[in-house]
Amino acid sequence: MEHDRLIHELNRSYQIQIEHIELHRDLIGKVYFVQTAEKKYMFKIYRSFKSEDALQSVGILDYLKANSYPAVSVVRTARNDSHIILSGDEGCCTGILYDYIEGAVPDGKLEAESIGKQIGELHNLMESYPHKLIHRTKTDYIDDYLTIMRQMDFAPAKILELQQYGDELWERITKLPKSFCHGDLHTGNMIRNQSGEYVLFDFDDASGDYPGMDAAYMSDDTHFNQFHELMYDHTLALYERFYSGYSKVRTLSSSEFHAIFDFIAVRHFQIVSRIVRCQGLQSICIEFCEEQHDWLMRWREQCMEKQR
Repeated sequence: MEHDRLIHELNRSYQIQIEHIELHRDLIGKVYFVQTAEKKYMFKIYRSFKSEDALQSVGILDYLKANSYPAVSVVRTARNDSHIILSGDEGCCTGILYDYIEGAVPDGKLEAESIGKQIGELHNLMESYPHKLIHRTKTDYIDDYLTIMRQMDFAPAKILELQQYGDELWERITKLPKSFCHGDLHTGNMIRNQSGEYVLFDFDDASGDYPGMDAAYMSDDTHFNQFHELMYDHTLALYERFYSGYSKVRTLSSSEFHAIFDFIAVRHFQIVSRIVRCQGLQSICIEFCEEQHDWLMRWREQCMEKQR
């Protein structure tokens, strides 16, 4: 959307006077920094197929705010709506204005214990969330990646290996207990404020699926593109620091602990799918597909060896 048109829509809907607007990133959605004479904001335009996720995020954030949990605040329009609808090249999209969060991106390794404790508190609080949460499917987590590999004309034998691994992962994961999950938990989606609290945002992938997924993503000490033998041990060590805080308020079962390594594999399936569905097939190449296949197969083998 052209900046002038976007500024007009925001000024009209929120009764503010924007002095500056700047595109921060354009990947899963477009995120803008917005500045008036008095305040800073962040404005996010969700892609049309993410509208349901966007509105669920509003409900979760309102609930967290009502219960004094540190999370970004949704700014209401002049008519007290939580969002606006914008028309663009891909159809009607949801736009949400958020308060800007002052603070620093935390160090996920040094602060793993305190982050773990606060995430345990989040999971406990969300046990009482009064609204139904989205449950995502095997297509969302795994199978769409395989569809993309077929569209890329990737080697059928290697697609079959990925499919078999995906089936193994899904069989184990679906036996885990379900509850609230942020779904994209990492230090890039939180800010440590002056009070030492971790203010969370980007609840776009939240679900009623697997809390252990949050523990896994916060403990992920792997390199996404290049496989290294020590990544498993480094991830385990980071998880132990995270869990030392998390377990002060909430516990995970033995099966949930072992699943953190499965969820890290699932994250590869997910992220590639997200990128391609937003940026198109041209955003990846066969070399990247080969790299990811090699990573996943080596991770699968290492997990089997370590867990014997």
